Amino acid sequence: AEITPLYSSLGDRARLVSKNVYIYSRPGVVAPAFNPNTLEGRIRVHGIGGGHKQRYRMIDFLRFRPEETKSGPFEEKVIQVRYDPCRSADIALVAGGSRKRWIIATENMQAGDTVLNSNHIGRMAVAAREGDAHPLGALPVGTLINNVESEPGRGAQYIRAAGTCGVLLRKVNGTAIIQLPSKRQMQVLETCVATVGRVSNVDHNKRVIGKAGRNRWLGKRPNSGRWHRKGGWAGRKIRPLPPMKSYVKLPSAAAQS
Repeated sequence: AEITPLYSSLGDRARLVSKNVYIYSRPGVVAPAFNPNTLEGRIRVHGIGGGHKQRYRMIDFLRFRPEETKSGPFEEKVIQVRYDPCRSADIALVAGGSRKRWIIATENMQAGDTVLNSNHIGRMAVAAREGDAHPLGALPVGTLINNVESEPGRGAQYIRAAGTCGVLLRKVNGTAIIQLPSKRQMQVLETCVATVGRVSNVDHNKRVIGKAGRNRWLGKRPNSGRWHRKGGWAGRKIRPLPPMKSYVKLPSAAAQS
């Protein structure tokens, strides 16, 4: 995408704007305004409200979703990669067979690329290619992954934010141990599907907001300037990593005996 600086005001001096115009054959669904308060006026979520209305694009987080007439691995072609106002990562429009769908784009994904979606686990590890989706049991140890399922067929729930990636550490007895971006380890079944590579929009954390009004455009409300209570994050202390999170239902000791 062509990125050019915009100098319409002092607040926009450091902001970058993309001049690409994206055309999609089907209009997106307009997301309704979200009211963070209850009907009684109680605040449920702080710091959310207002902002421009956005069109919500339905993202398919279940990468291996074959058509009814076909089964097994299938390929899809990337039509375009674009910005999504409802998430930090870019999204890609892919087409294969008789359908189109939106997926989370990887770091180097471009229009014209071909991505593979598979659920096959062979005897040998596959040659991992960025953007492809494979079960964790089919990938070699040390592969960078994103959009990981917690349960087979549930769809990606982990490592979906911009610029994030996890690491496949090891495979043990039909399960896979992966390291999340927070350095916490997670154990899932090796049949859970993950995407190879890193999520797109790596420089998301380096963007310059420029002015307070832009945060209001994004639907972020300011806090009071009078009092900010410091939580447990304040100060320097030794924080051990939390224990490994497991989505594998192992048999208990009583059941084994």
